[in-house]
Amino acid sequence: MYRALISLPRSMEGRHSHNDNKIWRRISDGDRDALANIYNAYSKDLYKYGFGFTKDEDLIQDVIHDVFVHIWNLRKTITIQKSIKFYLFTSFRREIIKTVNEQYKRESLDDYHAKFLWEESFEELLHKHQIISESGVKINEALENLPLRQKEAIYLRVLEDLDYEDISELMGVQVPSVYNLIFKGIRTLRNTLDLRKVAISFLIFLFAL
Repeated sequence: MYRALISLPRSMEGRHSHNDNKIWRRISDGDRDALANIYNAYSKDLYKYGFGFTKDEDLIQDVIHDVFVHIWNLRKTITIQKSIKFYLFTSFRREIIKTVNEQYKRESLDDYHAKFLWEESFEELLHKHQIISESGVKINEALENLPLRQKEAIYLRVLEDLDYEDISELMGVQVPSVYNLIFKGIRTLRNTLDLRKVAISFLIFLFAL
């Protein structure tokens, strides 16, 4: 079932929309093409997000697959309260944490999770905006020093364009805590990157978040 990963159409992102309602009604009515549409729209983002939890590509793809099978099997009873994207990320995060915990019982998820980073996704975003370090120092050296939850909050806000309320619900923390995580993370990045004389365009990018 829908295993190939293809590029994300940005028009399908964001908050709950009339389009989401139409697509979800089609899925509820048994339209497999509608399910394939949301798979094609969001699977690549879920795949990238999964690399913050594990570098086991097969495990990530299996969890994505299981999430969509679950949706199809329970399509008559599932209700989308916010947006399809938010539902998918919430379901995927819950399932991948559970799966990683089951497979790596000898270490805490935080310890295991800390080994895997989202630096490639951040670098991809920076290159897209033509933000390059003048000193040749890679941005991921600064990102490596961020605590896990700060990094995840920034990832969801910057790369996935989720709002603070959605990030709060997704990560299981209060909204003020999300603001605090992102503020502290960006402050650390600003300080670190400023000391290394990184291009001023990147600092402006962070201040604008």
